[in-house]
Amino acid sequence: MKKGLALILLLSFVPLANACYNPMDSLAVEVRLNRPGISYDLSPLLNAENIIIDNGTIIYRSHYDERVGVILREINSSLWIRIQIPAKSFESAYAYASFESPLLISNESFERIKALGWEVKNYTFRKGSLYVQISPRKGNECKSDSDCSIGGCSGEVCTTRELAREIVTPCVYKEWYSCLRLTSCGCYNGLCTWKPTLEFEKCLKEHGVDPSKVIKLPLAEVYIAVYGKEKPGEEDVVELKALFEELGISCVLDNLQFKAEITNSPEGVIDPYSFNFSKALEIELKWLRENGIIEISDEDISAIVNVAERGKAGQNSHIGWYKKNGIYTWIPYDESDKPLLVKCASPPFNISIPKGEIVLKSSSTPSQSRAQGEVCGPALILGLLLVPLLFRK
Repeated sequence: MKKGLALILLLSFVPLANACYNPMDSLAVEVRLNRPGISYDLSPLLNAENIIIDNGTIIYRSHYDERVGVILREINSSLWIRIQIPAKSFESAYAYASFESPLLISNESFERIKALGWEVKNYTFRKGSLYVQISPRKGNECKSDSDCSIGGCSGEVCTTRELAREIVTPCVYKEWYSCLRLTSCGCYNGLCTWKPTLEFEKCLKEHGVDPSKVIKLPLAEVYIAVYGKEKPGEEDVVELKALFEELGISCVLDNLQFKAEITNSPEGVIDPYSFNFSKALEIELKWLRENGIIEISDEDISAIVNVAERGKAGQNSHIGWYKKNGIYTWIPYDESDKPLLVKCASPPFNISIPKGEIVLKSSSTPSQSRAQGEVCGPALILGLLLVPLLFRK
């Protein structure tokens, strides 16, 4: 009963796009080779050493990392290949913290952050086990540039049109006023302010002026999570500090307090955030091709690997040959045109991995027939629901 309740609680936090979800999907990547023209022949594996075959499911050790399993399944004439990190427990820790701060993020900042190795999507930043979500808030001073105007003795103040007529400042010229020619007064994030540009900010800094003292910034909520740990390590702090330096808020880390939380989700035998799922899948696809088990082009392998990442597994999120904007391509199923997302839940499973590396026997007899990938319908759901029964819990 407790396990069932825990699973329900876990699923309540899963987006609708991942409604058919197994917690082990977070430790895996999976591709369905359903593109017409791709064929496979599993017979070389049937007599191989160091392999587990259970009711048609084939498991062997990864050629990329011996601690990881490779799972092959045939469902409705399609071969599914899954890279799976086994779980060492079904409870996972993470540390988290949040704070509010005036925040300025320019397009140039995004590019510099990407150069540091962070994955950037909108205001979400990921790197390994680190996750940072920024929720900017908008002001209510203005809706367009026409709501703002310049005031002050030297024209150094950008504010609302009403206040600009009333504001009085000392008629003392400061050197940094020359930087104002590099920007304009207007509406930015709902506030009347000097608009941020790379040249403007650089000029202010050269004159010893903090840009946040000149550019009006709305408050933003910043949420930080470090997965797989009860508190950030030294390396995590270094990475976060480098990120926050680009955002101009590195000082907040000095006094930031993290809290620890335990969730009912599997913890891998290795860190899934630093594990290179795309490389592991690439190596396996090439090994299977070299040994005559699949026929697939370099172009297909490259396209599959390009979208392969942690969590792209399971009925709704696996990678396959599907339409996107009317054109077939290799993409996660939930990103395809009108995917039939299945609302289902299955309990976490674990896998046994053979002790040694797989060894193919030269005496194995190839099958006379090859199966060609084709798009199949909802019939595969039944097979997927039976998958957990194939593995040792």
